[in-house]
Amino acid sequence: MSEFLETTYDKFIFRAGTDCLYSREEFWARLEGSVVTVGITDFRQKTMGDVAFVETVEAGTQVWQGRAAGQIETIKTIVEILSPVSGKVLEVNPKMQDSPFLINEDPYGNGWIYRIQLTNAHDSIDNLLQVEEYFEILKEKVAQEAKKPHG
Repeated sequence: MSEFLETTYDKFIFRAGTDCLYSREEFWARLEGSVVTVGITDFRQKTMGDVAFVETVEAGTQVWQGRAAGQIETIKTIVEILSPVSGKVLEVNPKMQDSPFLINEDPYGNGWIYRIQLTNAHDSIDNLLQVEEYFEILKEKVAQEAKKPHG
């Protein structure tokens, strides 16, 4: 079970899993040996709205850090999935086809997107943010979101 750092705005709680590394593009990477599970952050899933559809590259595809590996379609927008690490996709979450809403319900758990076998672990991991660094950025983004007109 993941532990979280949390910040709150109004009735919304924004979380960051302490067992993840983060890209500036709001994707997380959970390292398990040389295999990385990838997902989208809690902040990003909340600000983009309800997920209607997820399309990813197929297992066996090479993906590159910071480059497109699919897209997430919501009622409001389409978000490119920018891979936080480079490697070969081992598995795409089989639940995404029928249950893309898992990204909204459980972004750090059942809502993971794909798993990658790292090709160059140090380069990929060195470019990611530790949870404490990401959490500081998250708090700034929440403050900026709070200033936007809603309605």
